[in-house]
Amino acid sequence: MRYVIVFGWLLLSLSATASPIESLARLLEPYRTFSAEFQQSTLDSKGMSITEMTGTLAIASESIFYWETNPPFSQVIVADGEVLWVFDKDLYQVQVRPLEDTLTASPAVILSGDLDVLGSSFQITEERSGTIAIYALQPRATDEVTRQIVLRFDGTRLLDLSIEDALGNRSLVSLTEVKYGKPADALFEFKPPDGADVIYALGNQ
Repeated sequence: MRYVIVFGWLLLSLSATASPIESLARLLEPYRTFSAEFQQSTLDSKGMSITEMTGTLAIASESIFYWETNPPFSQVIVADGEVLWVFDKDLYQVQVRPLEDTLTASPAVILSGDLDVLGSSFQITEERSGTIAIYALQPRATDEVTRQIVLRFDGTRLLDLSIEDALGNRSLVSLTEVKYGKPADALFEFKPPDGADVIYALGNQ
């Protein structure tokens, strides 16, 4: 019994002394590959609601992910590891964008929990109250359009992710129906629908 108590005390000590980035990376481990339903609320700088939307998301890595929003904001975003496909169903238009231009503060990069990426891209602080842990990520780059990203956990469960832009607008994404593990590869293979207007914005690529 004495050894069990000592071992438990050591685990608690290690947890207590872990840096915010280490604690966050540990909590994000199950979210490296997963799928879920989501609800997104966007508020302006005064806290007034701008949009409400729902949809599904799936992440295989920081550069391979899927994001679809339901009507009335029907859009599909697919990162296939090479480019970013953005399909606006209402306009029946597909934009093809450079992947690296979108990754700095994307949910996929953050949820990947990569210590090197998190440490080089963000300054991270941690607050705890009971079982709730709140991590605030501020981009190190001064020209970022993202002002701050906040992740809230209840124990090991990610409650929501909040992104505040430079204008003070805030998007809050809450997850439900979370399924851990790598989603099907076919989800990340996008082909423009027949008749869709395809716009390539790849710069020098």
